Amino acid sequence: MPAVPVAPASFVAQPGDTAFTDVSVVPMTSDGALAHHTVVVRGDRIVAIAPASAITVPAGAKVIDGTGKWLMPGLADMHVHTWSDSDLTLFLAAGVTTIRNMFGSEQTLGWRDEIARGERLGPTIVTAGPIIDGDPPIWPGSAVLAKPDDAERIVAEQKAKGYDFLKPYSRLSREGYEALAAAAKRHGMVLAGHVPGTVKLAGALAARQKSIEHLDGWLYALLPDDVKIPDDAPNLTRLRMALPRLDAGRLPALITETIRAGTWNCPTLIVLDRIAALRDLPALKQRVKWLDKVSPAVVALWDPKQDFRFKSMTDEDFAAMASANTWRARILAALAAARAPLLVGTDTGNPFVIPGESLHEEIELMVAAGVPRAQVMRAATAGASEYLGAPHDAGIVEVGARADLLLVGSDPLEAPLPLVPDGVMVRGKWLARAELQAKLAEITKRVATPLPADRWEGVPPLAGEGKVIHQAHYDMTLGGVPVGEERLAVGVVGGKRVVVAQSVADFGGRVQVSYRLAPDSTALAVKSPAGALQLSGKVTGGKLAVTGTDAAGKPLSFSAALPAGGFLSGPGVGGTIALADKLTGMKVGDHRALASLELTYFPTTGIATSTLDLERKPDADGQRVFALTGKVNGNPETAEIVIDRDGFVVKHAVGPPMNLTFSRRP
Repeated sequence: MPAVPVAPASFVAQPGDTAFTDVSVVPMTSDGALAHHTVVVRGDRIVAIAPASAITVPAGAKVIDGTGKWLMPGLADMHVHTWSDSDLTLFLAAGVTTIRNMFGSEQTLGWRDEIARGERLGPTIVTAGPIIDGDPPIWPGSAVLAKPDDAERIVAEQKAKGYDFLKPYSRLSREGYEALAAAAKRHGMVLAGHVPGTVKLAGALAARQKSIEHLDGWLYALLPDDVKIPDDAPNLTRLRMALPRLDAGRLPALITETIRAGTWNCPTLIVLDRIAALRDLPALKQRVKWLDKVSPAVVALWDPKQDFRFKSMTDEDFAAMASANTWRARILAALAAARAPLLVGTDTGNPFVIPGESLHEEIELMVAAGVPRAQVMRAATAGASEYLGAPHDAGIVEVGARADLLLVGSDPLEAPLPLVPDGVMVRGKWLARAELQAKLAEITKRVATPLPADRWEGVPPLAGEGKVIHQAHYDMTLGGVPVGEERLAVGVVGGKRVVVAQSVADFGGRVQVSYRLAPDSTALAVKSPAGALQLSGKVTGGKLAVTGTDAAGKPLSFSAALPAGGFLSGPGVGGTIALADKLTGMKVGDHRALASLELTYFPTTGIATSTLDLERKPDADGQRVFALTGKVNGNPETAEIVIDRDGFVVKHAVGPPMNLTFSRRP
């Protein structure tokens, strides 16, 4: 590896500089450490590295004594899902100064830019946009690539919004994936994500996908050519069929092709370990650190019985997952031995994969798999920056690099890192261990503090419009866990119904929503950790025209054609009341097709188009029951809706994966 760029033979620091004195520098650009050196930081950059005797530190400079300690680059978690601003603190407290976010939103873009401008404390963020999946997608909020012609639009939209890369997902068709890869190349974007089952590892390598997550596609690539696993079998059934037939002899050729393709692998062993461990939930909870920094509501949702992916898994399924993890460790060791490029990531955001803490677990799992510790540490620092195309900007300790640094009490190339370092420097700002511990304690205290008995504290009273004919209050639950409330009033203005509603909920942070819904107009206001958003729209000439400002205060203007016979809907029960008006006259067994437009704010601010099919089911307790199936911006949705004799909503229960229910209070 190249030598570390250093200061001249003698260097005089300036007042206001920060100097790490008499420290062992672990540059990650060469083997070993540079003992008894001083590193000088000015602003957010390293300006000098030299033997301690060659640097003069004047009065007025901040001195951090590094005697008996090691100074290394900050860590990079290259596979995260971050939704809460508390996550940013957890990352920093564990020494993570760069993250690659794998399902982005406008909130993520805002955080990325605020951090870059020094307006928010957090790790440097590189982010995908909404994941790009086939039809139907697995996750709500996905960009749905239903046919190859959709690829150009999706790529152009995500690039225009400022996302850094594109994430392909599991249900893309082969034709859709190939169109996506071609569009990405035209627009100068890279693919980093899953390997769709239709594409297989060979297809992803042929497309030069920049990174493959979770060693996706590798297990099935080890099947002999004469072994066929039915594509339409359930995933876990396919896995159990494949495991006894895997052939490690296929690894060398696949690894050679991976290196030739320039494709990096981000194994995320920790998330796969955690999923297999869900089999014994009490034992898993005992061994996960920092669980006290996650809200009890979120921890409750991590129970496999609450997750559509895991609720039907059997002991045999969990055992198959564990066996597959053994194979993944073997694949990883072979990749590392061949010096194939590797990233270190966690898939935090998934059950019991805690921001920051889990990267330390990932490092140790990679070492246990047989990857030399020094190689893992370089992958978690310098390797990440090389992957991002900025090998001299971060992930290293050299002159000119960004001052993202960790001070630790043991050699990181020889022993596990402490979960909380002696200190973290992020973009030149120094956070000593005591300050990091105080920030962690604040999160623990906030998480342990019960929610106020009145969620509406600080929210203006709800004011209906016109002659109010109905008022209601709803409890919101996610997988049966209380997360918020909605209250609404239905009034009559000029012979037309107008719904005014408010909701407060905790989705990794307090989200306060107010909306107004009339037959020909709508408005939406949202306050969240991302900022405050306001939209208003009116139907004119068969179009819903919308103006407003986004969470960053940027003016917005967009429109969408109202479908023939369509109606305006809303983000809560008010939208269901508008839907209920369209269901009159239906008899048990009847179906009715409907379409609507709705203002939306996550993951993208805009107008959502819904196509719905309603079937009337047998009444229950004198109330009408309807089954809803449909698509919202191409994302499938199912729900059960219960309506009282007066046409107002008693319950709206959205099916998996959301499992969000609004239940009217008596």
